[in-house]
Amino acid sequence: MGSVEAKLIADRRLWNEFVAATPTGHLCQTWEWAENSGEAAGAGSLRVGVMDGDRLVAAILLVRSRASGLRAPFFYAPRGPVVADANSPALPLLIRFAKREARKHGGIFIRAEPNVLQDDPVWPGALKRLGFRPTSHHIYLRSAWVTDLRADEETLLANMMTTWRQNIRAGARKGLTVRLGAGEADLDAFYRLLVETGQRDSFHVYPKQLFHDMLVNYSAERAARDATAEMALLLAEYNGEPIAAATVAVLGAWSWNLHSGSSGLPEHRKLRPNYLLQWECMRWVKAHGADYYDWRTIPDVLEPGQELYGVYEFKRGFGGSVRRVIPTQDLVVRPAIYWPYYAAVSLRRNMQRRKRAAFERRREQARQAATKKQANSSQATESPEAKTATKA
Repeated sequence: MGSVEAKLIADRRLWNEFVAATPTGHLCQTWEWAENSGEAAGAGSLRVGVMDGDRLVAAILLVRSRASGLRAPFFYAPRGPVVADANSPALPLLIRFAKREARKHGGIFIRAEPNVLQDDPVWPGALKRLGFRPTSHHIYLRSAWVTDLRADEETLLANMMTTWRQNIRAGARKGLTVRLGAGEADLDAFYRLLVETGQRDSFHVYPKQLFHDMLVNYSAERAARDATAEMALLLAEYNGEPIAAATVAVLGAWSWNLHSGSSGLPEHRKLRPNYLLQWECMRWVKAHGADYYDWRTIPDVLEPGQELYGVYEFKRGFGGSVRRVIPTQDLVVRPAIYWPYYAAVSLRRNMQRRKRAAFERRREQARQAATKKQANSSQATESPEAKTATKA
């Protein structure tokens, strides 16, 4: 290295080009991620980098985040820091400067969730030497499902489960169409479907403004100008009516399945629009240069009855594999505030975990009861001829 300096970075394009080109880079570390209304508490986010001459060699986006019950913030690095080599001298420079800046701006701690595979032999030790400690207080889950898109389309279809491939082809035959969304009316349709799905499946839905901001920040024009990710909204329609919608983004060789929703009406559900919709999402990102399709969150424990297990089964059918990163890491900035706060959050999370587990058990019991009732109903309506044949 030549003249090396850690500093706050003001060059948006330089930042995004580095994030896109670095193996540990991620959509969540792009410059614009902190500008999406649902991801930051205002203008207090920090973009810290290490410059080697005119080259950026390390970066960490610190999103100013609100600590529940406290006035002081913490700083969150979603899928950061971004450094090609954990042994690089740029990493200690980056983290020491980031810690000083976080303290200067009133931060209690830095929470990082690096985009580093769990079996990496170097990163955990490097982070430990810099003062980070693993924590179970994750913001994003560690596991994701990833589909490799580098094969041709026929091979990608062949790698899917048979039913998935059939549902994709059947959707087109039944009159489903998928198109790119544009404008406020399409955003409204997407958000309506997302809210309906959130109510049906019991997950939190961010305000519509977040999705508006993301589509603006990651538009094709911004991607060309600022070297950031490009995002698209796709809608599956039947007789001109949107019945499923999804957002995706692509940055360099990686793409992400972000948010999706679908109609709960029986006549729409039987068309299974999400299969064709996701296939068209995959085709869109592949056409925009992506080699990998990150479906994002799946359960850490892959067993029936676990939260999100049904979502995992849907994603798995498209082919791919599990990608799991190292645990969430905390760097304590103000110990006198951090440790009481950490203890209180641990207690609250344990209570929430027990409630979620009880909810999932009740839902699984209800599903099994419904399956049994349906089987009994089918048996009761079986024709006399069929019953006679069965006995014979």
